[in-house]
Amino acid sequence: MHFALQDFDDGRLSTTNLVDITNANSRIGFYIEPVDGGDGLSFQFETGAGFRPSSNTSQIYVPEFFDWSRRDLRQVQLIYKGGFGTFRAGQGSMPLDGAAESDLGGTVVAAKSTIQEANGSYLLRDATGVLSTIEIGDAFNNFDGARRMRLRYDSPSVLGVSLAVGYGQEVLKSGDDKDYYDFAFRYRQDFSSVKVAAALGSGYARDAAGVVRTTVGSVSLLHPGTGLNISVASGLNAASGADYVYAKLGWNAQVLPAGDTKLSLEAYRGNDYVSARAGATMWGISLIQNIDAAGVEAYLGYRAFDYSDPGPSSYQDAGAVQLGARWRF
Repeated sequence: MHFALQDFDDGRLSTTNLVDITNANSRIGFYIEPVDGGDGLSFQFETGAGFRPSSNTSQIYVPEFFDWSRRDLRQVQLIYKGGFGTFRAGQGSMPLDGAAESDLGGTVVAAKSTIQEANGSYLLRDATGVLSTIEIGDAFNNFDGARRMRLRYDSPSVLGVSLAVGYGQEVLKSGDDKDYYDFAFRYRQDFSSVKVAAALGSGYARDAAGVVRTTVGSVSLLHPGTGLNISVASGLNAASGADYVYAKLGWNAQVLPAGDTKLSLEAYRGNDYVSARAGATMWGISLIQNIDAAGVEAYLGYRAFDYSDPGPSSYQDAGAVQLGARWRF
């Protein structure tokens, strides 16, 4: 379970709501797998719990606190694992899902490159005090992959490198008739003094109008001895030319007996998202305290947003505060 008290200040008014943070939302599920946990056929079911999602909450719209629908389904799939790799069939992650989110710092519950999932529907307010039509998610998007009804193959890891390829379609939302093709390389290696995780891939969305390609990549390094870590992500939409760079610095330490304390500083710069020569910047800070005995991650985070474009309007700076906790059981 994961709930947070979220306050968004658009420069004139503050909007406060209790939400389920979409980038690590409340969920429930189960696995049916071989008794020995080895190769063979498995089945996975996982669904979001249906609580109010942070990604849909804004100054002008507050979803019902509980409203489960089929869109909350995350994983409903058969998985066959063998020496030749892993095949997946059903609703689940496309290969590009998570490729922009390599992160060894353990702070994704509060700070993650998927900015649009935490604050995406909030509207920017222009200098005259009027809410614009520009949402945070329009200008702060990491182009990460999605979950769809798909066929996916993951190769075995060779020297820490694996390849995933997949084809899928959107079946949980109406009005999307595109064909989706993804591939992504992933790398994971633990060296004597540093742990490394990385991903790089592209996704293709094809319909009658043509093909749109997005490319994303990320890398994360953790020094276990000091707890210092860094994660960097970047992406490009080939059709619009929009691109971004995201970086996060972190430090993990045993400050309290209850569990690890984790501090992170993050920053984002996006270009050409809403219009040509538009620019968007974000910086944030978060503090997470693990309470191991209860399985809880409690946190406090803040993000500041700035957006500008060459049009006649200017926009007020915005900020978001989140006080929350995730409970795993």
